[in-house]
Amino acid sequence: MKTLIIPDIHQRIVLVEDVLKKETYDEVVFLGDWFDSFFEPPHVASFLDTCLFLRDLMTDHPNRDKFVFLLGNHDVQYIYLNKAHSHTNIVPIREYYCSGFSKNKAKQFRKVFFDNNLRDEFFTKKIKLAHKSQGIIYSHAGLMPDHLNFNESVDELIDKVLPDVWVNFRNFSHNRNYFITDVGRCRYGNAQIGGLLWLDGRHEFTPSKHIGKQIFGHTTFVEPEVYAQGEAHESWCLDTEKHYGVVDDGVLSVKLY
Repeated sequence: MKTLIIPDIHQRIVLVEDVLKKETYDEVVFLGDWFDSFFEPPHVASFLDTCLFLRDLMTDHPNRDKFVFLLGNHDVQYIYLNKAHSHTNIVPIREYYCSGFSKNKAKQFRKVFFDNNLRDEFFTKKIKLAHKSQGIIYSHAGLMPDHLNFNESVDELIDKVLPDVWVNFRNFSHNRNYFITDVGRCRYGNAQIGGLLWLDGRHEFTPSKHIGKQIFGHTTFVEPEVYAQGEAHESWCLDTEKHYGVVDDGVLSVKLY
């Protein structure tokens, strides 16, 4: 079993194309954050081209059944606004707001997806909040024991709870919507710690024997950050903008694009 891990993309789709061409794989896990680059073309792809690329990966790529798409905090606002009334009146939603968002981008996103009948069900089926493979848990920003209810197993959370949270992402009163919305104080939010989209790798994440091995992105480091190295719950943050991961029979190696 060989799994490729592609961290936060932020419109660097050329890197994704190169990796998918040069590597063989049984599975590819995209850790989310396709949008909102701090750079402009030609340094990265345009927002529109990124939308088209993502749509084609999901619908037309010959290996699309091997792809696992995880939700990032820079993705969810555009998905939320991918609805009918946003065509003429795009109002950013406070609960899902993220820096880099713009109304013009939301219009482009809607043109690529909503106008082609790719709406809520498309995203809730194609995208996940977390994924487990080869004994490793993947999410955008990481998972903590504080996220689990009493006596709730990690597998129950991934297989039952999180899919329900995601399919109900428009319901802000859902009792566990915090997995998507919570932003910790270290990132100027009101929560004690961030949820699966916002947990900070420097100040909030702690490796846990109860959770086990994890790989995530979201917090940018100069080099890949490893926690509890050599232990059974060894975890990695791969968001460096220059590395991707390969898990081969449960063993992670980190490579340069």
